Amino acid sequence: MAWNRGFKIVLLVLVGTALGWWLWHPRPTDQELIEELIARAEHGVETKSVDEIMSCLSRDYETQGDLSREDMWRMAMQWARSPAQADVLIEDYRLTLEGPEATGYFRVKVGLTEDGFRRPPLALSLTVDFVRRRSGLRTVWLVHSIGGFDPDLLVEELL
Repeated sequence: MAWNRGFKIVLLVLVGTALGWWLWHPRPTDQELIEELIARAEHGVETKSVDEIMSCLSRDYETQGDLSREDMWRMAMQWARSPAQADVLIEDYRLTLEGPEATGYFRVKVGLTEDGFRRPPLALSLTVDFVRRRSGLRTVWLVHSIGGFDPDLLVEELL
């Protein structure tokens, strides 16, 4: 009987501690979550990780030229198979947050190296729309659409 009571007290203390931590520990801001997403996408491109790239896109992804999420997956697969390497440099960006949506304006340079030869960097001006989603108990931001680039030119340059 005494063991049961001690177990209940320990369990109550553990639950109280976990609840207190969950309620009072600092959570990242929306801006920080979006910046983490951007860093993950950049890393995915540089390491040619199709899974990492695709994890950044929302399920209802769309972009100019009617590129679907599946089209982006195909482009990522092509990129992963190409011999070229990329260095992504975000030169400047600005984020505008509006509730569950955000828009980012980016100036990006992509340096390509293939067979030891470094090509002139590809300069891009992108407009990226982000959406906030719930994933279990956490909030995540995902890319909803990308504008400002010619997909055919991008494929031609990168692949």
